[in-house]
Parts: sequence; structure tokens; C-alpha cells
Amino acid sequence: MPTTSWDLRLHALTAFMDAEGREPSTRSAIAGEHRLALWLDEQRKSVRAGRMGPARREILQQAGLLTADEIGSPRTGTAWLRVASVAEFVEEEGRLPSFVAPATAGEKRLADWIHVQLSGRAAETEPLRALRAILDAVAVDGLAHTV
Repeated sequence: MPTTSWDLRLHALTAFMDAEGREPSTRSAIAGEHRLALWLDEQRKSVRAGRMGPARREILQQAGLLTADEIGSPRTGTAWLRVASVAEFVEEEGRLPSFVAPATAGEKRLADWIHVQLSGRAAETEPLRALRAILDAVAVDGLAHTV
């Protein structure tokens, strides 16, 4: 029994696809079909950007709602660019971006972003796990950092 709005939408989508034998169309004049199509597009965007958690991604994959491109290359989007920027900063500077005494405005923005990601309000996503791996590597290597 679906319990969340996400589960309800997925259930409605799979019921539509079972009944119609196709995915809903964004060009449909039928409001319910149009909403389902927009919801599916948003889910696919979340997967591509790496914002969707692994459990929901697996559910969409098992339902056959993700293409091979969406399954294979999730490392696009703003969050992944920030993770890459943090990794590049650590490689070049030998430390994490400083939240307390940043040398540049860009360093301050990276430190702010890291702080928000680790504050507990951010959803558990692939980019966040990658960021934590970078932070763990910095801690293991003994590099100085203040976040």
C-alpha cells in the first residue's frame, strides 16, 4: 500500500502504463496524464543530477522507467560540479576550503556549500556521499582543515 506522495505517484504511473501500454505524454490534453508525465520527467532529472536516493532510483529502475543513459551516468548537475570543485581545491591547496578564514570569495562559497551539505538538512544523495568520501580522505591524510 503506497504511503507517501512519491509512492502514490509511482503507483498511479505504473497503473497508467499498465492500462495504456505507454508512458504518459507531456502533450496530453488530459490533466492527469500530463501531471504524471511531468512527475516522471522530474524523477529522471533527479536521477541524472544525482539528487535521488539509491532506494528510489532502484525502484524506478526495476519499474523500467529509467533509460540506460540515466542509469549509467548520474554525475551531472550542480551538486556534482561542487563536489568536483571541492576535490580540485583539496588537490591544489592541500586543505579543505576554510569557512573561518577564506582566501577568496570562491573558497568561502565552497566552504558554505560544504557546511550546508553537512548540516543535516541536505538529503542523502550520491554527491553528498562523494563529498563525505573526500572529507574522510582529507582526515585520513592528516591535512589541516576547518569547515
